[in-house]
Amino acid sequence: MSEEDVEKLPGVGPAIFEKLREAGYTDVMTIAVDSPKNLAEVAEIGESTAAKIIAAAKKAADVGGFETGDVLLERRKSISKLGSSSKALDELMGGGFESRAITEFFGEFGSGKCVSGQTELVYSCSGAVRVESIARMYERYASDSSRPFDSGEMASLYDIRVPSLSEGALAKVPAAAIYRERVSRMFEVVTQGGRVLELTGAHRLFAMRDSDIAWTPTSALRPGDLIAIPASKDCYDDDGFIERRDLLSWDEIRAVRPFIHDDYVYDLVVPKTHSFIGGNLPTVLHNTQLCHQMAVNTTKPVDEGGLDGHTMIIDTEQTFRPERIVQMSEAQDLDPEEILKKIHVARAFNSHHQTLLVDKATELSKEYPVRLLVVDSLTAHFRAEYIGRGALAERQQMLNKHMHDLLRFGDKNNSVIAVTNQVSAKPDAFFGDPTRPIGGHIVGHTATFRIYLRKSKGGKRIARLIDSPNLPEAEAVFMVSEGGISD
Repeated sequence: MSEEDVEKLPGVGPAIFEKLREAGYTDVMTIAVDSPKNLAEVAEIGESTAAKIIAAAKKAADVGGFETGDVLLERRKSISKLGSSSKALDELMGGGFESRAITEFFGEFGSGKCVSGQTELVYSCSGAVRVESIARMYERYASDSSRPFDSGEMASLYDIRVPSLSEGALAKVPAAAIYRERVSRMFEVVTQGGRVLELTGAHRLFAMRDSDIAWTPTSALRPGDLIAIPASKDCYDDDGFIERRDLLSWDEIRAVRPFIHDDYVYDLVVPKTHSFIGGNLPTVLHNTQLCHQMAVNTTKPVDEGGLDGHTMIIDTEQTFRPERIVQMSEAQDLDPEEILKKIHVARAFNSHHQTLLVDKATELSKEYPVRLLVVDSLTAHFRAEYIGRGALAERQQMLNKHMHDLLRFGDKNNSVIAVTNQVSAKPDAFFGDPTRPIGGHIVGHTATFRIYLRKSKGGKRIARLIDSPNLPEAEAVFMVSEGGISD
């Protein structure tokens, strides 16, 4: 239905129509599924008038009635499936990622973000400051709480705080656990300032290249890149931890060299910020591959597992890397330049901006066939801005509205909606997996499919489908390589 249909609705005059159009209400369906209160605020009309307009829109759009199952089955035939480049993962999802649905990806330990055992850390325990290697830290706490986890071992931490990057500055935050596993290959990063870091290829550093700042995998770094460091080395003094709010400084990379390791690597679980300060000199170390692969595959023809369309990415954590798109495109003999022209990226600076970008994507969908909308990450801004139990209700309301806006976008454009989610760790969980996705029941009930990603041995990844309206709970194993996702 067009804008002309909106103008014909009872109670919609030229002035109200213009306000509705500017607010993104360009079709009858959008009005029909809105609330009287929200429509009244946008159009600056009374709620009773808004309710009458919505009632007329529901009648015009035929919304709110019952339908028989055979009619719904016939309608579902128009749903599209987006391939992942992994047959195992596609089979897990019943043939691919479904359009008109939200697929949520979450996971803490699944990206192989680890450092060598000799990496030095500064942390506080019950007010006492310690400076030691991460391997020594693991030995100190593993005797009481170590347990098998994925392809390694994990020990819970209590009353441990570490310096971390939070909103562009340093802050002290709790560390929930420490993890280790064996690997055979690592990278040595040497900087102009004398830093020597030994990291796995997937470990991300907060880096700058050509004025573009993002968390970057170690394997993608190159000489000349700048990595973030604290503006002050004095994170602690004799009395304990000093919380710094200094801006970051930068150190230039001189060399990035792979080497054979064949030993343990370690990682800290920092639920709030997913980063910590470590190394022979203080350096910011980070704790979405599938979304990049989905963006590439969306451009492919339908008979090749694609959707023959464009992708919109709402980037809240600066994780989009065009270089990764180039690698994945070349691996499939696709033209990277043409693929990148079909991927539209917008950085969201806060939760309000994030929700507005869905409206912007709706406008752009009139110009381009948008078949994939990615939000990476869904909850990061909400989690940072709505702090404490007093703000929980408001946060959940905003998050609920945001996710339903995403669902409406998917319905209107027959698009796949993919969101990544942060997780929190429960240090008191002595049995099972301690990670929990952020967002509570709002995200849990609104997401159509929920997939838990974790790391396995030999560069493999395990995707576990933990929630679906029609598919059984199951797992699929796939690989992540330079060329992208594969079996």
